[in-house]
Formats: sequence, C-alpha cells, structure tokens
Amino acid sequence: MSTLDAARRDLTRVLGSYLEGGRPDGVFHLAPGGPGSTPALADLDVPELHLDLLPEPPTEVQRAALATLGYVPGEREDVWTHPGGWRLVLCDHGTGWRAGQTALRALLLGGGKAAARYRTVFLARGREEADAALLAEALAHHARTVGFAPAKHISRALSTLPDLPWMVAGGLALDLHLGGLTRPHDDVDVVIPRPAQVNVRDALLAGGWRLDACGPGGYRPWTAPLDPPHHQVHARHPELPDVLMLDLLLTGLGDGLWHYRRDPRVTLPLAEARQFGPENLPYLAPQAVLLFKGGHAGRDPRGKDARDFDRVLPTLTRAARDWLAGALNVTAPGHPWLGRL
Repeated sequence: MSTLDAARRDLTRVLGSYLEGGRPDGVFHLAPGGPGSTPALADLDVPELHLDLLPEPPTEVQRAALATLGYVPGEREDVWTHPGGWRLVLCDHGTGWRAGQTALRALLLGGGKAAARYRTVFLARGREEADAALLAEALAHHARTVGFAPAKHISRALSTLPDLPWMVAGGLALDLHLGGLTRPHDDVDVVIPRPAQVNVRDALLAGGWRLDACGPGGYRPWTAPLDPPHHQVHARHPELPDVLMLDLLLTGLGDGLWHYRRDPRVTLPLAEARQFGPENLPYLAPQAVLLFKGGHAGRDPRGKDARDFDRVLPTLTRAARDWLAGALNVTAPGHPWLGRL
C-alpha cells in the first residue's frame, strides 16, 4: 500500500485539504477501496482510491491538477486512471456509494468464502455484478460488527449533559426507528438545541473532540456560539468507530416544540419528535427526518434519500403520514412523495 499512501499524499498536497480550514474546496476524505485493495483479490483488479472532493463536481482547476499528477479521465467523469496502476473514484455523497464500498471492503478483507464468492462473480459478470452479489452479506457483516456503535459512542460523549434533549437524525434515525441497520452511513447526524450549544461544545472539547464550524468559507474552529443562519458543526474523534464524523445540527427545540429549520411554520411537539430506539438511543421521528430528506421546492430527493423513503413509508402511522404530507404541501407543493402519502 506504500504506492497508494504516496498517491494519497500527492492528491492532498495538490488539491489541498478541506480539513485545514478557511478554504471552500479540497480533499474532504480519501481512502483505499475496491476489490484490488484487498490482499485476497489483489490479482483481480487494480486498487482504487475513493476521494470525497469539494466542490462536487470538481472544478476545471481541480481537473487540471489531477492531470498534472498523471491521472487520465475515463468514459465516466467520476473515474480516473493512473499509469502507476491504480484507479481514482470521485465519490458522490448523495448516493451512499462510498459507505457501501467501505462495508464491502471490510467483508472482503476477511478473505475466505466471501472473497472466493466475489471472485467467481467478478470473473463471470464483472465488478458491478460482483458488488451487487455480495451487498446483502456486506450489510449483514456491517450490522453485526458496527451496528449502532457510532451512536452509542456519541451517547457516552453527551452523557455528561443528562438533561440535554439531543437526538440522532438523518438516515441513522430511520434505522433506529426500524430497529436495525439497513445501510452503512457516512456520518451520524445529531440534533441539539441551539441554546445548549456552548455546553455541548465544552463537553466535547473536554472529551478530546475536534470541532469545526461549517460555513460558506469552509471550516473554522468552533470557539464562539453560532448565530443563525449558521447551524452546523462537524465533530471528529479518533475513537469514533466506522463513520467519518458526528454532524451536529443546531435546532430550535423551544416551547415544547421541534422547529423545522428550513421553515418556521412547520413544527412538531417535542414529545412526538423525540423517540427512543435500540439501546435507548433518542432519535428524531421518521416523518421529520423524511421532511429533510425530501429536499425543498425545486430539488428532487437524492438517491439514498429516495430509497430511505421507500423503506420507511410502510412503517409510518396514519398520523405521521398526514403530518409529513401537510409539511410537504407547505414547504414543497407538488412534491413527488405527496401522491404516495
């Protein structure tokens, strides 16, 4: 892997690191991937580097920078090859592909029967078919070995604030609602009340977390309280397992209500909005999560969000469906999900 390590350093040097702060672009995450990066399948395909690059899609300047390093674009705009013998894949965060590939690689790194089955399908029908054939097994392995461990780690970090009405949001909240992991996740979204942000910041800093406030100019250290419209902090910890980060979302939780950040007309009683799943982990009610995932007027849901809607819709109560339909009628009239609610 020494060649890939050198390639990772070169990419970060030339493209810059978004994590350095104060810049709107650069490498957000970069890791090895693909069957060729696992010892049992190294003869099957070239190894890959999976790159989360901002902005998305890359600018012409970034594409030129890749070319200076010897990368050659392929037929697909997101795949580049290098004469050194590896492939670069630019990840689309909206699809969930990168997280799925990470789970698949974890399964294949064990070698054995899973790697042998992958090899058989790969040789007969190619990479995409082999990935698809082992998808369910990779998910089961991920659910067994990772499960809700990232959320439990975060719960322990926030346990010093016992009166904090925090809750998991995003795709992991839907899995807590369903009672089990349905897909791997890139990060863990957590809602916290805006007025409690200083206490949360101090508790996480004391626990050794790196905290970056998100804004249009890139990262900056989260040292001062964030005022609207700023609402997001990325938190990283060396022991946070199997996700990139904790994504803290500052939210209005006053007057016994959860407030939809994108439209103050939409609220939900906090007693309904905050529910509890496995391991007694608190999570945002699925209808509220799906409202965020539905996007807004003029923007269709992302691929992974549409799939989440398909999974969760049959489990919603009539009251939850009616609330979501009413909220979408207010915030995104004509939304494609309305006909199914």
